[in-house]
Amino acid sequence: MPIIALAGNPNSGKTTLFNRLTGTRQTTGNWPGVTVEKKVGMIRYRGDILTLVDLPGIYSLSPYSMEEIVTRNFILTEKPDVVINIIDATNLERNLYLTLQLKKLGRPIIVALNMMDEIVSHGDKLEVEKLEELLGVPVVAISAKKNEGMEELLQMVSKTAAIHSRDLPDFQPHGHHHGGRHGGQGLHDHQGPHGHHNPVHEHQHSHPDGLTHSHPHPVGHHITVDHTEYPEESDDETAELYRQASEIHNEVLTHSHPPQALTKSDRIDRILTNKWLALPIFLLIMFLVFQITFSENLGGRLTELLDIFFQDVIGGMVSSWLIDTQAPAWISSLLVDGIIAGVGGILTFLPQITLLFAFLTLLEDSGYMARAAFIVDKIFQGLGLSGRSFIPMLMGFGCTVPAVMAARTLENERERRLTILITPFMSCGARMPIYALFASLFFASSKGLVTFSMYILGIIIAIISAVIISSFGKNKQNSQSSFLIELPPYRLPDHKSLFLHVWDKVKDFLIRAGTLIFAMSIVVWFLQSFNLKMQMVSNNSDSIFGMLGGLIAPLLKPLGFGNWQSAVALLTGLVAKESVVSTIEILFTQDQLLTMFTPLSAYAFMTFTLLYTPCIAALGAIKREMNSWKWTAFALIWQIGMAWIVSMLVYQIGRLAGAM
Repeated sequence: MPIIALAGNPNSGKTTLFNRLTGTRQTTGNWPGVTVEKKVGMIRYRGDILTLVDLPGIYSLSPYSMEEIVTRNFILTEKPDVVINIIDATNLERNLYLTLQLKKLGRPIIVALNMMDEIVSHGDKLEVEKLEELLGVPVVAISAKKNEGMEELLQMVSKTAAIHSRDLPDFQPHGHHHGGRHGGQGLHDHQGPHGHHNPVHEHQHSHPDGLTHSHPHPVGHHITVDHTEYPEESDDETAELYRQASEIHNEVLTHSHPPQALTKSDRIDRILTNKWLALPIFLLIMFLVFQITFSENLGGRLTELLDIFFQDVIGGMVSSWLIDTQAPAWISSLLVDGIIAGVGGILTFLPQITLLFAFLTLLEDSGYMARAAFIVDKIFQGLGLSGRSFIPMLMGFGCTVPAVMAARTLENERERRLTILITPFMSCGARMPIYALFASLFFASSKGLVTFSMYILGIIIAIISAVIISSFGKNKQNSQSSFLIELPPYRLPDHKSLFLHVWDKVKDFLIRAGTLIFAMSIVVWFLQSFNLKMQMVSNNSDSIFGMLGGLIAPLLKPLGFGNWQSAVALLTGLVAKESVVSTIEILFTQDQLLTMFTPLSAYAFMTFTLLYTPCIAALGAIKREMNSWKWTAFALIWQIGMAWIVSMLVYQIGRLAGAM
């Protein structure tokens, strides 16, 4: 089965092309030994099946970042039959740099010239045949977003794969391209646009509104790589590669606008990344996301309908069937009060979770989240971090486990450790059903605002934690690493890629609900139904859970929810945060919940679930990345301590202020 590698710069449309070619025939995981995402898909074309491997987005083949190492090693060792190098035609000169490097790796290359529709719409002219001649490799003009040029690209891939085998020696350029001026002769590797050859380099951003900041940082690299197959080269050779890329660009692309003219993205950035407006606009956008997600006419209504479906329709049907079959009472209790209440209680929030994932994916794919990292960078500098730490923290809004693992790409050990310690305060998607449940019951008129406040509170506590922990560090400013980020043009996301991104996250939620939450619902039902003598109890306060929760409840009394049910719900949340909701659905009726909590104590409970220890899987990730039991124990104690202190302050200050 031929193996096709897909390589290109970030924001070149690589993911969109991968989704176009593979559809749903793809799997996602991590590369062996590293936390860089690995995507593999199958292409069916004219009776053939091709394996497409989506390599990480990189700007160069310098072996300094995890992504660069993965891409370079895969091409050198696995020797794919074809490398599709996707190029952003609107950013041709910078993208060509990687193309010239890829040619040196000795595999058959096909250049997929993406976003040609934008070239046309801008009134620019790009000579594809001349580019093909100068590069010495086949070039196919495509628009992955509009599904244009896919047939031509697949035809070229199939033809090239049929000619070349992975077992053949290193590939030489096609014979009919030998006339190309840059046909592979004298091309050299480089240290990348990040400037890694220099021990100190500038962190600098520039925007039309004058928002620029620059500061030197020492750069250290902790990854060792075998350079024998691909030796490092001098700055002069690097400059030569840049010169060739620039020369090719100038020969094939003619712009319709003056060189200094502002693009549409530049004009938008004058507002969205404005020195004074950027942060308020970011907060406003996120607030609107939560308002729409929890709107009574959208997410709230769908959740209400699902609740009726699971509790009344499914629960009612099962209850009637059990009565008709004269099933034992414990079976009815297990199925209706345990499994349906627990799993159904989680699944009712699927519409709101889907909406939230869709909005966050939309913001990311449009190019705005890259601006968000830029916006917070200056704030992070004061915390001993850089905007680079924002990427793992942003991932923390989805799941803490990959977010903690993503911190591995941070070059500075101190910065990496601090990022891991504060990332769990970012409210993961598993906590969202908790907020949705309590907000709908106690804050019906302001669900979006209350839920939004949880996410903002998590960020604030992360910042406070970073300030406190950083104050114990030494040489904070001298230990920071650089932060370079590309601000891609604003684009409307491709609907198919958007769907696949959201579906990946929703599928993970459904799998957890059907496996882990299902199992936890049975465990919770058992522990709240039986005592230590394995006798079924009529009053669940006499159960195993009742006894265990009774020991913990006094510690939670100053927080406003000193009852055993809340205590054991928090304990089950250590397995999976969704289990907090499934446990509450099993232990409380809605009327009991309204009696047991006030709006103030409900908010304090939400605060505690936001800040306390993440799930066991996240703790395992922290241990692996820290490689230290001491730091893992510190993280555990810090998170529980912050959760208790902040929740206590919320409740006690609220009481003094007269809120209940």
